Amino acid sequence: MGPTFIPDTEHSEILIIAAIRFVLAFSGLLITYIDPPQQRDLLSYIYIVLWLYTLYSAGVYLLVVKTSPLLGTLLPWTHWIDVGWSSTLVALTHGTSSIFFFGFFFALLVASFRWGFVSGLRVALTSAVLFTIVGVYSFYTEPNFELNRFMIRPTYLVVLGYMISYWGELELTFKRRIALLKEVSTFSNPRFGINRTIGWLMERLRSFLAADDCLIVTQGLEGAGHQLFRTDPHDPEAGARAQPIPADLAEQLLVLPRSKALVYNGKLRFWQRLIPDTSSRESTQYLAENQAMIERIAAQLDAHAFVSIPIRYRNEIYARLFVLKRQRGTFRQSDADFLLQVAEQVTPVIDNIRLVDRLASDAAEDERQKIARDLHDSVIQPYIGLQMGIAAVRQKANNGQTNIAQELDKLIELTGEGIADLRGYVHGLRGSGGRESNLVPSVKRFAAKFASATGIDVKIQAKPDMHFNDRLAAEVFQMVAEGLSNIRRHTRATTANIMLTRHSDHLILRIENDSQDGPASFKPRSLTERATALGGRARVEQNDGTCSAVVIEIPL
Repeated sequence: MGPTFIPDTEHSEILIIAAIRFVLAFSGLLITYIDPPQQRDLLSYIYIVLWLYTLYSAGVYLLVVKTSPLLGTLLPWTHWIDVGWSSTLVALTHGTSSIFFFGFFFALLVASFRWGFVSGLRVALTSAVLFTIVGVYSFYTEPNFELNRFMIRPTYLVVLGYMISYWGELELTFKRRIALLKEVSTFSNPRFGINRTIGWLMERLRSFLAADDCLIVTQGLEGAGHQLFRTDPHDPEAGARAQPIPADLAEQLLVLPRSKALVYNGKLRFWQRLIPDTSSRESTQYLAENQAMIERIAAQLDAHAFVSIPIRYRNEIYARLFVLKRQRGTFRQSDADFLLQVAEQVTPVIDNIRLVDRLASDAAEDERQKIARDLHDSVIQPYIGLQMGIAAVRQKANNGQTNIAQELDKLIELTGEGIADLRGYVHGLRGSGGRESNLVPSVKRFAAKFASATGIDVKIQAKPDMHFNDRLAAEVFQMVAEGLSNIRRHTRATTANIMLTRHSDHLILRIENDSQDGPASFKPRSLTERATALGGRARVEQNDGTCSAVVIEIPL
């Protein structure tokens, strides 16, 4: 078996926990050696347990350092093993007055901040029960039993354990939310299209909230009717398929206030009420006043609980997102707030994909028109002349003239030239034989479309006779499109400069903008990956705070 893969950040946390465990175990051994407990008859057992705990802690540390495959099995149980060690040491030492009582808090912290609220609360309650059992035993065996310590310490464990568990759950939730927001911000590939992006986002939200279903009801774009996007746990691509739905059904689901995020939970269980919520008084009042309508929506969705938010496009609400749980589980107001944040983050991404898709469609239409013009000028026109020549020869033959051999030879020659031209054109369309593509005109056409759609003035600086093979030209064209897209998304530039030059057997592509507010540490990942795939490299330059540029060098 190979080593277990653990992300760098998580591995650092696990390593720190393992190191602290070893320090605590060794410190307990050292303190016991310096100041032995009063139970001299149990001292040898105490030393044995402390030595075993120290060796165990050192072993766990080594496993983490080597990223052993055993970690996957061991890590979920380490805090429970720590509870066992602490309980044993408490029982062997001063009972309710033992200094090893504080070992319970180490296990509690690990369980809470590594595994969340439920795990932390379980450790707190279990530790309190075990400590109480030791206290009851000490009540009958120790002459100097301290009742006040016996009563206060389990109380501290439960109360502080609840607080620590709640904070641990918040910490884990914030980390997961930040990771998802980062993923949403970077997932922008126009080749996937809008529907696939929406489907991917819905599936990620469903998985993130541990929900059973996720759907979007929309009025549609560009004048389309009502549409439904819906995930399927058994089909990851289901969310990308838009389904038309009747207007009356859509209106029943869109009856909620257009600007309000809503959280609905069915009957809560006792332990679910222990987790605090941040619902506003306005939301609580709305739920109470419209309970029948909301329960009807839940019944239509076959949901035990759901959270719903409005989705805006160009400052207008055009859709509503529902995340559902059918059997068990609840949602919190913080879930709705986070979904609103995700919606704000992803709307510009979808808008950008829509823009690039439209620009690409327009560019494809322009290419089709160009092909049509080329076919007309280079192929059809000569054959029209050939047709007219054949008609003239036929007319001479009908008139009984026999001196038509010279005209036929000319027509045969013209036919051969036409066939050669047609073969060359088809050969060029297929891109075989290292066909050179005229990149600069294509870039200029795309830049004109981009400038018209965004208002960003795009200037092209390149020699018109620069020719490259089709594969390189296609990649450079995609880099230009991606670079202009980045300028639109990440800056407030009003002007962009595209410079194409050849230098020392390298193609130099420079994409420059006049904005000063772009992130200094921004690195275009997609452009870097494209350049690397072609054996080149990409870098970002800042010019005296007046402009920034992405420079791509590709060997020819």
